[in-house]
Amino acid sequence: MKTKLTLTIIGIIMILQSILYPLLADMSIDMMFNVGEEAKKVLILFQYAISSIFFMIGLILLFLRDVEKKYAKRILLAFLIAYIPGFIGFYNLATSSLTNAGIADFTPDIIMVALALFTYIKPKDN
Repeated sequence: MKTKLTLTIIGIIMILQSILYPLLADMSIDMMFNVGEEAKKVLILFQYAISSIFFMIGLILLFLRDVEKKYAKRILLAFLIAYIPGFIGFYNLATSSLTNAGIADFTPDIIMVALALFTYIKPKDN
């Protein structure tokens, strides 16, 4: 797959997440977590905080989508490496009694990682 297309898709997904996390924070916290009101407020604040990080990563990927293939592969590798602790965190969330999280809740992340891995292994020229 072309690295430009992969970086564009992942960048857009990250930016969409950055917009949707704050907008849907109340509803998603109620669906995913079995906690009291005080913890819900903390989780909502966390959603607000993390959304700016998703926005930043999405913008970086969109701005760098025109780089040469060798640099695009480095960006994808960094993305893949950074997701390793993320998946450890997802596993902890999914196995915790405090959450109702399952594999479906991490579908966008799984799609992005699969796309990045496929493109990293078989990149095409832009």
